[in-house]
Amino acid sequence: MANKKQINDESPVTAHIYGDTIELSTALGGTPVMQKVSRDKMVNRVTGEITEVHHITSRADPKNYESLRATFKRLKRLIGANFQGGYSELWCTLTYKNSPMTDSKRLYADFKRMMRRLRKFVGKYLAYIVIIEPQASGSLHAHLLLKTLDRSRLYIPNEKLAEAWGQGFVNVKRLSDADNVASYVMAYVSNVDLNNLEGQVRLDKDENLPKRIIKGGRLSLYSIGMQIYRRSRRGIHEAMKLKESKRAIKEKYHISTTPDYYRKFEIKCKSGEDPFEIETEYYSRKKRSLLQRLQK
Repeated sequence: MANKKQINDESPVTAHIYGDTIELSTALGGTPVMQKVSRDKMVNRVTGEITEVHHITSRADPKNYESLRATFKRLKRLIGANFQGGYSELWCTLTYKNSPMTDSKRLYADFKRMMRRLRKFVGKYLAYIVIIEPQASGSLHAHLLLKTLDRSRLYIPNEKLAEAWGQGFVNVKRLSDADNVASYVMAYVSNVDLNNLEGQVRLDKDENLPKRIIKGGRLSLYSIGMQIYRRSRRGIHEAMKLKESKRAIKEKYHISTTPDYYRKFEIKCKSGEDPFEIETEYYSRKKRSLLQRLQK
C-alpha cells in the first residue's frame, strides 16, 4: 500500500531546489484569477465579476494568513539558495540601544549606511539578506546574512561592526558548513504558529508557553506595508524552480527515499466554493549523499 503521507508519484508538482534541500509542492501557481483594477476593486479574469478589496489592517489578520506563509517560505528558499555556511559567510544581529525603535524605514536607512562603511572596511562587495524582527516590546532589530562574492574569507570583528552600525549592540557569528543555515536563521525570525496568529506576545511568568506561540503573537507587530526582508542586487539568486510530475523530479535528482518532512494543509476558499488541500514534501540531498557513502 502506498504511503498516504507522500505526494502521489504521478501528481504534477512545483519543485524548488535550494542548497541541500529539494521542496516539492502540489501548489502549481500560474496566472492569478483575480486582478486588481483600483485600490478598492478587483476583477475576475474569467467571469468579469467586480469585487471589493479586503484591506488588511494587521499582519495577524486571518485574510493575511497565506500571504505570511508565502513570505516566510520565499525567505527560507532564498537563504537556502545563497548561504551554506563556512569562512566566506557571517551571521549578524543588529539592535538599537534606544528602545522602542519601531520605524522600519529608519532601520533600512541605517542599514544602508552601515553596508557602505562595511564594504569600505572589507575592501570588496558584500552580498546580503537582511531580515527585520520585532521584539516582544515592539522594538525592531535586524538579522543579517553576509557573504563575499568570490568566496574568500570574510572576517568582521564585533567592534568594527558596532562602529559601522552605530546604533547599539551587535553580534557576529560564523555558521559552520555543517549548519543548515536556512533552518537556523528561520528558527530565529519565523518560528511562528501561523494557525495561532493571535498568540500571546509576552511570557510574563508562565515559562510553559512555547516560544512559537510568543513569536506568533509578534506577527501583529509588523506594520502593514513593512518589508520583512531585503536582499542585495548582486550576489543573491532565487532558488531553482521546476514544474513536472513528482516521478520526473525524483528521477532527475535521484530521489529514492521517503521525504524527510511531509505536510498537508487545507486552503479555504470563498463562500460557496469547496476548500482544497496542498501537500508539501522536503528532501535533504546532504542526508542522501551521506547514506550513499555509508552504503559503499
